Amino acid sequence: MRMWHGLVWRTAIASLLLGLLATMSAAYVAFHKAAELSARSSARLFTEAMLETHGDACRAAPEGWSHTSPQGLQVRAFDVARVLSRAPLPSGEGPDPALVEQLAAGDAQPMSIHFPRFDGSAWGGSLLMRVAEAGPCSLLEYRWPPLVSRMSEARWLMLAAFTFTAFLAAASTISVITPLLKRLRRLHGAASGLGSAAYVSTRDAAHDELADLSRVLDAAQARVQSDAARILGQQQALERFLSNVAHDLKTPIASLQLSLELATSAPAEELSELLVRGIEDTVYLTALVDNLRLACQLGEGVDPLDGEPRAALGMLVERVVRRLSLLARRKQLTLDVARPDLELWTRCNPTMLEQAVGNVIHNAITHGTPGGNVVAVLEEAGPERFRLTVLDDGPGVPAEDLGRLGERLFRASGARERDPRGSGLGVAIARELCQRAHLSLTFTRNEPRGLKVVLEGARARARSTPD
Repeated sequence: MRMWHGLVWRTAIASLLLGLLATMSAAYVAFHKAAELSARSSARLFTEAMLETHGDACRAAPEGWSHTSPQGLQVRAFDVARVLSRAPLPSGEGPDPALVEQLAAGDAQPMSIHFPRFDGSAWGGSLLMRVAEAGPCSLLEYRWPPLVSRMSEARWLMLAAFTFTAFLAAASTISVITPLLKRLRRLHGAASGLGSAAYVSTRDAAHDELADLSRVLDAAQARVQSDAARILGQQQALERFLSNVAHDLKTPIASLQLSLELATSAPAEELSELLVRGIEDTVYLTALVDNLRLACQLGEGVDPLDGEPRAALGMLVERVVRRLSLLARRKQLTLDVARPDLELWTRCNPTMLEQAVGNVIHNAITHGTPGGNVVAVLEEAGPERFRLTVLDDGPGVPAEDLGRLGERLFRASGARERDPRGSGLGVAIARELCQRAHLSLTFTRNEPRGLKVVLEGARARARSTPD
């Protein structure tokens, strides 16, 4: 049943019906025109012959004259003046009123073709011919019987036209529509498997709209697979990241909980030490949460240069050093800062840049050696540039790991042994922010030991200074 509702049969039936309609319309127009031309030409010849043979009898019959040929052609004569004046005729019956109207309108030879099967007429057609200005034989009406034999021939011609039209419809369906439907079915199969491993390209090499659609499906499949692979990679990276973050949170939270529990029952002389440990864990948790928030902002495409921001580098570095000074003392480290008297400015969101600088200095303190030093030096690197150098004399980073510093979730060998907390997120965020703000961040060995971190970039004028 579905086949009868398919495009093949619909197209074939539509082609057949349209072909038949066109054939019948053309046949009707051609038959009507041919019959009209033939009748007019024959009427002129027959009139000349009839007037030569029966002209005297026609003109001598004021009450009307008629003649019927052996072939059934009937000729009736009328006075044109009486006909046009609508006066009563002696014979009673006048010519066709419709033809009289045409004659009065100026048509010298009005004619009508009848179709007895449709209009119920006993004649195949009628024609008026004006042969004189006045007199009983001045207007002739010809009426001829239906051409039965020709109608039979016409039926055979229509049957032949129907057969030929049906053949053309079938041929066009087979040669044009069927190949298109096969290509559409292949496209349907490809579209149903789009986005899955079951997708099979049609590999349509034609140069038409269906081939263009096939290439669009191939491009969509490639894009879907690429997006799926990218999303899977992001999901796996997120799972690893969350696993590491959960691990990094677990240690300070457990330590903080333990410090608080011990503080509830510890002697007074031990209470200060427990509170300091709790503060250290809280500082670490705060830094981790700030880094996670900044990582989300960068991941969402937040631009640190949006709105033409300005950051005062000297004040920024001093705030970071003051905030981390307690941590440095607890690590038995000396934390110093050096900056020029004249404030240096750069284009970057100040909150984000402060978090990045804090991550770099915090990293130096975390991995410093007790009794060592951490120094942050801010200086002019040229007329239009600045340089912030952070130095420590800790164990440093192996040469093979220097190039990977700043990668998400990467920690140098030995770093996790020295401090189980941390996921490498802080340094990674600092590097990503510097890239977004068009600043450079490099890591090198600090001879004879330790790590040297250099943050450098273009200076900017303060916001209050007109550009």
